[in-house]
Amino acid sequence: MGVKYQRHGASLYKTREWKALRFMARRRDGFACITCGATGRLEVDHIKPLRTHPELALDLGNLQCLCIACHARKTRLEIGMGELPPERQAWRDLLLNMQRNHKETKHA
Repeated sequence: MGVKYQRHGASLYKTREWKALRFMARRRDGFACITCGATGRLEVDHIKPLRTHPELALDLGNLQCLCIACHARKTRLEIGMGELPPERQAWRDLLLNMQRNHKETKHA
């Protein structure tokens, strides 16, 4: 179930150049999501998508760190799916906040 999405950079993501550049982007962005500030599992996103700007594949200026939720939201908008309905977004936000609070109390 769900939407099938073709990953345009599959071969790129296996290269040493990509792995080094991905680390530089994470370090530059302070190992946090540039949208919401979340830390933890981050994905390095191409600001201008690979499918339309393959020449920017290894351009550090075209990369940004996003958490999984922010990256999914950006991708959804890029492929024309639009925003989530408000009640579903509220549910996701609630779950995300619960996870963050659990991690904070666990490490305190």
